[in-house]
Amino acid sequence: MGATLQTLDGILKNQYLAPLREQVNNDVVVLDLLDKDQDSVVGKNFTIPLHVGGNEGFASVAEGGILPTAGSQQYKECIVPQRYIYSTIEITGPTIKATKSDAGAFIRAVDSEMKGAAKDFKRQLNRMFWGDGTGILSVCGTTTTATTVNVASTKYIRVGMTVDILTSATGAVVANGVAVLSVPSSTTFTVASAVSTASTDAVYIHGSRNIEVMGLQGICSATLPIQTLDPATYAFWKANVLANGGTPRAITEALMQTAMDTTETNSDGSTKAILTSFGVRRAYQSLLTNTRQYMNTMDLKGGKKALDYNGLSLIADKDAPTGKVFFLDTDYLKVYQLSDIDWMQEDGAILSRVAGKDAYGATLYRYLELGCSARNAQTVLADITEA
Repeated sequence: MGATLQTLDGILKNQYLAPLREQVNNDVVVLDLLDKDQDSVVGKNFTIPLHVGGNEGFASVAEGGILPTAGSQQYKECIVPQRYIYSTIEITGPTIKATKSDAGAFIRAVDSEMKGAAKDFKRQLNRMFWGDGTGILSVCGTTTTATTVNVASTKYIRVGMTVDILTSATGAVVANGVAVLSVPSSTTFTVASAVSTASTDAVYIHGSRNIEVMGLQGICSATLPIQTLDPATYAFWKANVLANGGTPRAITEALMQTAMDTTETNSDGSTKAILTSFGVRRAYQSLLTNTRQYMNTMDLKGGKKALDYNGLSLIADKDAPTGKVFFLDTDYLKVYQLSDIDWMQEDGAILSRVAGKDAYGATLYRYLELGCSARNAQTVLADITEA
């Protein structure tokens, strides 16, 4: 049976969309851990009432004394904005022509593109959920009029990316919309035209500065303003940061317990999940081995495993920042979304002509943001030596 563009639209929607959603939601650690809220949207944003104080209309009174003045629970509203994530695939006209007589051939032709789209969505969302919302891929080093750019790390920089090099504090342009030609080392990448950079500059995906999804490093901060509230003004809006002045120290059970105790001391919450890097996980495994303790593991969804710490899962992730352990109360963290992953089709079609090319494009999108309703219930243990 011949396959029209409408039929091909149906294949993209029915054959790929549900598995893509499931794969991304299960494989991105933050999406897997947290609830999703699609109901409390107001306009394009989500408004959260934060419980910031109890009813202080309480006192012990002598016989015949005056009763305490009535009080009430204290609340402060904050706003979780939406962030808009897109991934576009392109299918050439000849490919569509060659497969129009066979829907199965179309599936085979676009399968690699769809697998790539799923991989890219997972990779970028996972990276963002570990970030701080700024979109920084790497901080620059000193580069003096050269096509080889020095950076702290090329972990998130790949060949073919279009990136901006900007002054991180102001957004002033050093290089705008340049292609990454090669990544010859863990601290360098190359571009076509010579640039000069300083340690005050950073690399971003083109056009993405300060509009990426908020991540755990941003939420677990005592200084960064998020969700329209500044912790410098509202002390309750500070996460607990247990650092060592930049000097690495060995992981110990006492440090980990201190982090959990700090959450309970400073909030009404308690740690529900522990997230860290592979290197810190190895250091913790070495600690257990050296102290002759049995290493318990816990089974997670999707066949994954985590180490056990006091009955909690200690989950390691490849995109987690080095030298840090995050003690999260997931009851106060949520993914607020206007939409799960879907195809853009408001004009009635998923596949649309690409202007000036013999090709058709399709765009996946997701509108979401990571939000927090009790920042003081989140604790990060920093400056930990990796193994």
